[in-house]
Amino acid sequence: MLFSCIVFIVVASQPLFAVDLNIYKTVTEVRQSQSGIGMNQYYFKRDEYANIIDGSISWDGTPFVKQEVLNTIDTLKNATVIVRPSYDCTCKSIEATIVDPNTMLLRNLATNGYFYADSRSIEYSSVKPDDGGTTVRFEFKNSSTNFNGTLSYLMRGITWLPSYDLCIQDDNTCSFQAYANIRNNQQQEYQINNTYFYSGDIQLANSYSLDLPYLSILRVAETSQAMANQSSIQADGEQEGFYFYSLKDNYTLHPKSSIRLPFITINVKCNFYYIATTSIGTGEYNGAFQRYYDITPDKFLPAGTLTIRDNQILIGQSSLPDVPVNYTKTITQGEDNDVQYVINGVVTASNKDPEEIAWHTYELLVKISNYKNKDVSGQLD
Repeated sequence: MLFSCIVFIVVASQPLFAVDLNIYKTVTEVRQSQSGIGMNQYYFKRDEYANIIDGSISWDGTPFVKQEVLNTIDTLKNATVIVRPSYDCTCKSIEATIVDPNTMLLRNLATNGYFYADSRSIEYSSVKPDDGGTTVRFEFKNSSTNFNGTLSYLMRGITWLPSYDLCIQDDNTCSFQAYANIRNNQQQEYQINNTYFYSGDIQLANSYSLDLPYLSILRVAETSQAMANQSSIQADGEQEGFYFYSLKDNYTLHPKSSIRLPFITINVKCNFYYIATTSIGTGEYNGAFQRYYDITPDKFLPAGTLTIRDNQILIGQSSLPDVPVNYTKTITQGEDNDVQYVINGVVTASNKDPEEIAWHTYELLVKISNYKNKDVSGQLD
């Protein structure tokens, strides 16, 4: 007998646990202090567990005798359920037990017969319905063991990326603002105690691509007034090329959300000029000069997105690599047609002997035009 279904599901929310985050470029280590008596188990929602690096779940603390990873659907075995017919069916509800939760093979308690049912037509009367999550369980020496330790795992669902705003006032005067952007691409909400940011990335035993879903609606979380007005992120140092930073403020990382915080204070020296690059040839050829921006930071700049504004006008964006302290990084941002060049080239001599290296002598007439009402600094290569 086939039933069309009406869904009767009550889902209890997972309680929030405070965690510490160690965020690298494409992977994050989540660390959570736990304590109690007896067996310790932790539940992961389906999308959260899917982002955990296989084999990375570990326990640092009271020695355990066994660690298990269980699919929560197995907890439905032998559960008593009610199979409900649709409203337009005169069929009676059937009380049954679940024989195989993977296929939803049920046993009718009244007739002892077996049948399959649509999981959406089932009312769970004795257990909470399964949502495809996973439970990690640690068993200790005995049921009265006082355990204390840290649960940790590597995941790909939380990322961070610096962003920078460069505002040019004149050719050599600028202001520079740095921000840290934390993104949670999961449905899980986290209460954060401490956040540690790392400038580089780490090598994993296996290659994992960071395939994050496009967020059609991205919730930008509000920060406290104190965090918004000044940077709470501190530079903690460098180790073998990894620069690391810490945020010791508590906050909530909501599902499918991002948080933008002031990053460390970085001062930069800047220089703006024009460059045009061309080749030598015959005939007339012309072009426009490109905008060049040099920035020299007084602190290490982690790779991120740079937004450039010149006298409050948006010029464009650029992807910055890691920039060492006192290193001059050059960024190009398109052409300025107010600064142009015209070149006329004529060959005055050449070598026509095929057995020798060919050479040509050119006479070049170069005209550079500045249509602005101010002087500019430029270079023609």
